[in-house]
Amino acid sequence: MGMSSRVLVLVVFALWSAVCWYWYVCGIKQRCAEQPAAAQQAVPFEPATVLDQEIGAGDTETTTAFTPSEEPAPATARPSTTEPDLTKAYVEELTDHVLIHFPYNSTRKEDNVAIDDYLSRLATQLRGSGSAVTLTGHTDNVGDSKTNVAFAMRRAKNIRDILIAKGVSKKQIVCKSEGEKKPLDSNDNPRGRYRNRRVEVRIDQ
Repeated sequence: MGMSSRVLVLVVFALWSAVCWYWYVCGIKQRCAEQPAAAQQAVPFEPATVLDQEIGAGDTETTTAFTPSEEPAPATARPSTTEPDLTKAYVEELTDHVLIHFPYNSTRKEDNVAIDDYLSRLATQLRGSGSAVTLTGHTDNVGDSKTNVAFAMRRAKNIRDILIAKGVSKKQIVCKSEGEKKPLDSNDNPRGRYRNRRVEVRIDQ
């Protein structure tokens, strides 16, 4: 037998031996691959623990466990921020005086409806106490200053006439006019001009 034939016999024998070993170990003993140790035993975990690990110890973010039985807190009600209607008269009651605001160029009788409730209360107070009240008219800066002084006085006198009709003595009422000289707000926008068109009501102490 030549050298090449011997080598071929050795190769065939080696392959046959490998096949036999694989058949014996894997087919009979079932020990081809061992199960990883980590897979043989399940490790319980808490969701919060996993989340903490994902965030990392150096992160500043914190988490709070959610309890399903807890109801979310109701939203806190915010105070109303409704602006007055600039087309209607409006009464602004402050600590030591009251401001009655007017629409542009208005001394109309229909505006009196919006302020009637306040003036009724004021009339009752003045009749009971006998105190004097000062009504000071103001305008915005639209128009000339002389016209604004006259217009502001007209507003103050209209308020006076309503109080007199409600039983207040004319002697208890003083009317003044400042025209456009003492604005409360900017005259550069409609809301500011609305705030400046007013009658200030101050009860003498």
